[in-house]
Order: sequence, then structure tokens, then C-alpha cells
Amino acid sequence: MPKASFLQLISYLKQFFSDESNREKIELFIDKSVNENPWFSETLVRHAMQAIEEQFFSVEAWEAFYEKHPGQVATSKKVGIVLAGNLPAVGLHDVLMVLASGNAAHLKLSSQDKALMQLYVLAMQSFDSAIPVHIIDRLQEMDAVIATGSDFSGGYFAHYFSTIPHIIRKNRSSLAVLKGDETVVDFKGLAKDIFTYYGLGCRNVSTIAVPTNYDLTALFDELTQETWVLDHSKYSNNFQYHRTLFLLNQIPHFDLGNLLVTENDDLVSPVGVLYVHRYTDEASLQAWISEREEKIQCKVGLKIGFGESQHPALDDFADGIDTYDFLINLS
Repeated sequence: MPKASFLQLISYLKQFFSDESNREKIELFIDKSVNENPWFSETLVRHAMQAIEEQFFSVEAWEAFYEKHPGQVATSKKVGIVLAGNLPAVGLHDVLMVLASGNAAHLKLSSQDKALMQLYVLAMQSFDSAIPVHIIDRLQEMDAVIATGSDFSGGYFAHYFSTIPHIIRKNRSSLAVLKGDETVVDFKGLAKDIFTYYGLGCRNVSTIAVPTNYDLTALFDELTQETWVLDHSKYSNNFQYHRTLFLLNQIPHFDLGNLLVTENDDLVSPVGVLYVHRYTDEASLQAWISEREEKIQCKVGLKIGFGESQHPALDDFADGIDTYDFLINLS
């Protein structure tokens, strides 16, 4: 899409999702989304949609993006997108980047997140039926591919799409670094980084790094307030399961009633569990981070403020790979 047309689309999408005449249709797709994925509570879906509206449906934000990324392709390419299904409409950023670059988006939907993506495609097509975004069953004869999946599926994607330009994303997680001067406001923000979306996203903090003698009491006081997660049966079941495992295996831990906290140098913790890594000095912290760099999505407390992990800017690209640059340089 030409830049002017794309900005008109963004303006239209903002209006579409705030127009009361579309409310019944939108609610229908929200209900379908909740029913197709047991992790997608209505609250979670609405939170994701609100974040999308604020972050992606801003003409001003896209104009600022274009100032930093002025290029578009001369000839449109067919870009296949294999979408993840861990969070509601999590792949919309890739879809918009493909369209913004002037390419055509061909979407392979996740079985766990069809309804919301269908809603956003429907909204786009109501703006212009000829808009180059298509939902397909198989990615064939693509010029490039962006695929998001697990470490296992990522290896398969890399092999299957080895002959064409591609971005393959695998499992990642996020960490928070605490240094001892955090405030209650910081801890409240960190609670959001940990619990939002029940900890399912790559931008969720699953591990915190703290100095050796760091007192966690003040943080625990804030984390224990997030009891809403226990209202979701799958989160509650995960929490109870790992509580039982910790007790049976005599793993030292803190039980906050809604979250289990244990010292572990791994980066990715199970749902309902927060890992703590204790570092002796700045050098040891940086060495520990460097060893895990390829698995880290966000570094809260270093590059991202507390409470900001779930609010990426348009050019805060997943895995640190500039998706837009990739798209405008397809040959």
C-alpha cells in the first residue's frame, strides 16, 4: 500500500473499533476468541485489543515511524506470515509492517487465535476490499516468510523456508534487573510485567536478577495483590501443580498465594512461577545476561521501564530484528 493509503487505513481502523455501530460485530468475535482458546479470558482479550488500538492505530505514531523508516518497496512482494497463538492477535504487528512496507500479507492463522485476526482482516477489508491481506491455508509461492513458533517449530520453519528470505522467531522470555533503589511504583509496574496475559508472552518477565543481599519483602507485598490471576482456572491449576511439585521435591521457594518464587539461574519459568537470580556485582550480572542474550526479549529495569514491557513502540521489533528493514529490502 502507498504510504498515504496506509495512513488512511490506520485512521479508519481507529474509527472502526470505536464506532458503536460495529459493537455487536466486535463482541461476537470477542466471544469466539474466548471460546477457541482456554487461556483467552474476556479481560485478557479486551486488554490486548485496547493495547492494539493505543499502540498501532495511531496515525501520529505511524507518521513518526515513517520519518525514521522512509522507504517502501518499488514492487510488492508476497509475504507469508505464520502467526503465533499464545496471545490475542499477537501477530498484527507483522501484518501492519508488511502492509506499511508496500508488500502483500498472506496469513497462516494459528488454530488458537483465529477469531481476532479474522476480525482485524475483516475491518481492513471493509476499508478497501482490494487491500493486500489474505488468510490462506498453505504458504505456497511466497517471496518471503515471517514465522513465529517454538524452538522445535522454528527449526522446521528454517528448513522449510530455507530457499527464500525469512525471519524465524523462536522461544524467548524477559527478565527484570533490580539494583536496590526501586520504589513501590516500580514494584507495581513489575507486577504488570509479570502477570499481564498470565505470563504467557515473550515480553512477560519470568526471571528477576537481584543483588546477593536484596530483600524481596517489599516486592512480594505488591505481587501478592495480583490475586485476579487465580480466577482463571488454567493459571490456578498451573500454580497448584507446581506448588505440589516444589513441596514433593523439597525445592526451596516462597509461596505468595498467587505466585511461587524460587532461586534458579534459568531464564524461562513455568506459568505461576517466578525465578530469581542473585548476582554479586555488575560484571557477573552482565556475564550472566550475555550467556542468555539470544533468549531474552526484554530487559526491564535496564532498557525498558518497570511496567512498560507490554507497551512496545512500533519499532520495538521482536527478537531485535528490524522487520521493516527486512521487508523493504526484499529482492
